[in-house]
Amino acid sequence: MARLSSRTDLRAAGAGLLVIVLLVLLVGDGRTVGRPSGPPNTLEVAWSYVTTGRALDARDVPPALSDEALAIPVGRSVRVVETRSGQLLSIVDGFAEEAPDLGLSGGVLFLVDTQDHFKDTLRAYDPATGRELWHRRAAPRPDGKGAGDFVAGGVLLADWGPVVMDGDRVLALEPRTGAVRWNVRLDTHCANPHPYVDVPYRMAETSARLLLLRHCTGETAELQAVDERDGRSVWRKRLGPGKNISVSAADGAIGVRMDDEFRLLTEPGEEILRQAGFGYPLGEEQGVVYAGVGQKLRAFRADTGKPAWKRARPTTGFAFMKDGLIVEDTSTDGSYSGDGRWSAGDAAGQGPGASTFVALDGRRTASVPWPVAGTLLGASRELLVVRSEEAKGTRYTGLRPGHRAKDAARPVALGGSEPRHWPDACGLVDAGLLSELAPDYLALPGKQSRTLRGVRLPHPSVCRFATESGDGSDVFSVTVRWVAPDATAARTYAASAMPWGCAPSLGGCVTAEIEKPRSGAWLYTYRTGLESRPVAHATVVSGRYVLGVAAGEDEPAHRALVRRVALHLSERGGHRE
Repeated sequence: MARLSSRTDLRAAGAGLLVIVLLVLLVGDGRTVGRPSGPPNTLEVAWSYVTTGRALDARDVPPALSDEALAIPVGRSVRVVETRSGQLLSIVDGFAEEAPDLGLSGGVLFLVDTQDHFKDTLRAYDPATGRELWHRRAAPRPDGKGAGDFVAGGVLLADWGPVVMDGDRVLALEPRTGAVRWNVRLDTHCANPHPYVDVPYRMAETSARLLLLRHCTGETAELQAVDERDGRSVWRKRLGPGKNISVSAADGAIGVRMDDEFRLLTEPGEEILRQAGFGYPLGEEQGVVYAGVGQKLRAFRADTGKPAWKRARPTTGFAFMKDGLIVEDTSTDGSYSGDGRWSAGDAAGQGPGASTFVALDGRRTASVPWPVAGTLLGASRELLVVRSEEAKGTRYTGLRPGHRAKDAARPVALGGSEPRHWPDACGLVDAGLLSELAPDYLALPGKQSRTLRGVRLPHPSVCRFATESGDGSDVFSVTVRWVAPDATAARTYAASAMPWGCAPSLGGCVTAEIEKPRSGAWLYTYRTGLESRPVAHATVVSGRYVLGVAAGEDEPAHRALVRRVALHLSERGGHRE
């Protein structure tokens, strides 16, 4: 019995050792039990907050976003929202004009108030209460002339606290008191000063460094890195001469634009890439530096500068790195990229906005839909924040990335809906209605509409209707804009997918005229095209289906046609699959 017990003990010990070895191998391989493999492939709503009024009215001041809060300009006030829960923290108001430029830095809200005859004032507020903590007037130019200016590069709201230009010095301020933490003297003398530049410096920041770019016309540009803790100079780098020079930074990575050339540097100042064209740094993680270079995402070893991988990226939008993920804006009908404003879509636009996630090893997801159309503002910790225009205000949505089991029948790019649930756009209009409209209507399916976001659909999702004998004035189209997971999601998407706001590409704010004759049906006209001619469109929500109707120019006959078809679809919906 003693011998059997010893053998059993040995087997148990061996099994335990095997488990330990396997666990060590798993940990060494970067995996843990239960951790999802690969980048996220879903986006769930964490919270939603709606402001009254238009974010785009009168003046477009983009919101400010940090890991703790979202600051939203609304008319003459700023609303501060806590980004963990989406709850309103405070309202700062009392401005004589629209809300000034703003930002979040060191856990404090900062507003640059320019209303006092261009003598700028930097004001600090407690985000939790809206109480003003302190304010500081901008200093005149180093020669003592001119008014103080914080807008044109004179202030940097770094994550670790504000930095301001003050004459021939740069000052790092304590966020809650405004006390000077440290200062650095600047060489502001240029042999050939630019007439419109008071101080020949531009600033950027990483999590540990303040970057000071000195550029005088005809002189060699120089980049200096300063320790954010004490203002000590860490390194200087001569960049050479150039006409248009700028600096940008992300945690652990620095980008310099020299005329038509992009240079990528590590935080210690080592150059690892020099290439013609456009680029921007994304950050550094575990000894690898990431950047957007032209139309590619690229990764480099920080110690050797050798390429690690590269991937193509969308032709529009931007990318940023957060919590070990690269988040890409996407080229979809519902993603409005650019200057933070969105251009009005139309009834032929398909799908909400979306993001693509790229893991640090280069693995990429399919386009992951949002629940709304709108503009991606950025990230607050792990949450993405999207801004959408709606009929009665502006919606801000916090989206939490997640994972779900891969299912070929429910593609990620369609938001988890099955392709078989997408109806035939040509079959949505009943033959009886077509015969009432005209005896010889033909249904012409869109040639490319069987594929949406890379997914093959069983039916065309766009159909054009025209008469054989007509002159083109009776043409209309029906589009399956989106098949949402449920009716609530369909209404949410549709509420943000109409031209409520402005269209900068059309030369200004062109607000649609919208009528709602029945629940779930919106008829609207708005201007589009180079000649800004109004067109007649409609959006219809029936259950989980979002449908669009479009005709020609905004004429009585076209409006009547759109109304007839839209009301027909609102009764019938997408039930004919």
